[in-house]
Amino acid sequence: MRTPIARLGIHPLSKYRQACPQFKEPREIISFSYDETRQMRMDNHQLKYYYPPRIDPMPSLFAGFEQQICRDSTKNEHIDGLLNALAYVRTKNEAAEPNDTRADFVMYRGMLTRIFVTPFSLRDAWSMNIARVGATIYVEDNVTDEMIADRSGSSEQHRRLMYSGYKFETLCMVDEPPETLSREQLDEQLAKQACEVVNTHSEYCTVFRTQLGPHSIISGAEVDCIDRAKPHEFPNRSYRELKTSRCLDSEKARNSFERFKLLKFWAQSFIAGIPVVTVGFRDDEGRLKEVQDIRTQDMPRMVRGKPRMWEANVCMNFANQVLQFIKDNVTDGGLDAQYRIEYSPEEAQVQIYSLGKRPSFLTAEYIKSLSK
Repeated sequence: MRTPIARLGIHPLSKYRQACPQFKEPREIISFSYDETRQMRMDNHQLKYYYPPRIDPMPSLFAGFEQQICRDSTKNEHIDGLLNALAYVRTKNEAAEPNDTRADFVMYRGMLTRIFVTPFSLRDAWSMNIARVGATIYVEDNVTDEMIADRSGSSEQHRRLMYSGYKFETLCMVDEPPETLSREQLDEQLAKQACEVVNTHSEYCTVFRTQLGPHSIISGAEVDCIDRAKPHEFPNRSYRELKTSRCLDSEKARNSFERFKLLKFWAQSFIAGIPVVTVGFRDDEGRLKEVQDIRTQDMPRMVRGKPRMWEANVCMNFANQVLQFIKDNVTDGGLDAQYRIEYSPEEAQVQIYSLGKRPSFLTAEYIKSLSK
């Protein structure tokens, strides 16, 4: 049995109930796209524009399920896209500031989100791989064979619910800024989107720099859409998240939504500096019944003072502590030295293990750019 080299206890949560650590507004370094065949492009090809979906008559979020084009869920993409985007910035010398592509941590938003929500998602285990090269710590998801099998073997009902999120996105997005389209052009695009085949290969991503407490972070995140033509400065202020949920038809359903889903919505959007989440509420037959905009900054207030709810300052202070814990216990062992960090619900601990020498998960293109 492996022995951890360091442990961080979760409890008591009261130790994290203090003033929030400093958090700098994310600033975009670059953006990129994955096209319909999952090829990476250093452009905004897949950036879509928000337009409120029509719900009269109520569209089905299950429509077209059988025709969808799905990404290969058995392929581990590591953090290749994020690293290659940073390598591109370095190679082209396109950084707005000299240190834009260097930070204490490099990881996708999803990993940071998991850390943020852990104090209020105590049953959800997670595991990540870590490498430290020089002053920078790289973090990626630890994708296991069991996780891949779970993705491939999920039930049809689960796959339909996953699909409904993608379908909602297609109903909310057009290819050009709505303010530049005539009524006829807009109607044409909306009609096209309503019957468009969902293709999960396609994606638009932002790469941004932020800071939590003393920890500088470069992260990447998929962005669903933008409200207007992309501005040059702080485009994140115009980005928008699109989410789905079952209708809140009871107090129990609303409580569960606020306690669990709203927590993840907040963490994802807050980390990337995205100000609005648009939620499509569906019934059990998949019909879109209601669409609601929720401002990211309002989410902590929506749950404040309610029993068994999450607290933003606890999430931020815990994440700050975990990043420091990683810094203190992961040393620079070169490209082929790796560690693993795991959260164990049974032990209520975050644990770090040394994995010794392993093939690096940094891309060759990125490693080459380190000397620039």
